[in-house]
Amino acid sequence: MNSTLRCFTKRSPAYPGHYPIGKLENLFLAAGSAVVSLVDVYRHDMLATLTETSTPTPLLQQMRGGMLATDTGRRILAERPRISTKSVDLNALKGMSRGTLGKEYSLWLERCGVTPDTRDPVHYINDEELAYIVQRYRESHDLYHLLLGQRVDILSELIIKWFEFSHFNLPVAGLSSAFGPLRLRHGWQRQNLFTHSGPWAIRQGIRCGPLMGIYWENEWESDLGDLRRRMNLTDVPDWRDGKGPQGKGKAGIGSGLEIGAGDV
Repeated sequence: MNSTLRCFTKRSPAYPGHYPIGKLENLFLAAGSAVVSLVDVYRHDMLATLTETSTPTPLLQQMRGGMLATDTGRRILAERPRISTKSVDLNALKGMSRGTLGKEYSLWLERCGVTPDTRDPVHYINDEELAYIVQRYRESHDLYHLLLGQRVDILSELIIKWFEFSHFNLPVAGLSSAFGPLRLRHGWQRQNLFTHSGPWAIRQGIRCGPLMGIYWENEWESDLGDLRRRMNLTDVPDWRDGKGPQGKGKAGIGSGLEIGAGDV
């Protein structure tokens, strides 16, 4: 933990890796991480910090309330599953049938050069259960890509952010949605985002069932198409073919603008 913050912090950590902070420190970290994230888009640690410090506690409590409203959500909060190579047997997923969530997830990870271990741990959420909810959201990010048929290039990341903002109302997703298009190098990408992919992502986020209530670990053998239908996701592109949500042009897939999984 930063030594400057240590001198202001008097509370004891609520969980391993927790850096207890007050409102002033939270404001300082939110402002600083926002500036650094805009200047250096590869500082994924700053983006993680911004997520934690910019998300209002009432919003996290609302997410928790949504999870507590379902049997599956309550189980997730009680059992605290994690998505990492320590907890998920990727070799077992590779051996599953084509079309299952597990098999398609393993193929997506391999094709995109991603591992589940790139997500930063939560440090600045003071409530232990809310911290887990943020961690769960963070570790589920790659599965959102798969559900929406997106890879990890810049345009695909923006599509996911537009989706996340409309689904979760997270401020960091809103900031990424607003300023992220400045990173797009080509006019066709911006046109695609603003006229096709972005509006599609917003519609999916609004109509989608509660993502925090998915117990991914119990869905590996489920058919991916069936899971999408259960979550009310429609017109999802195949992330391998490079087409946009409505099949109108490219969606950033294979655009040569790939970024690392830790950069989202």
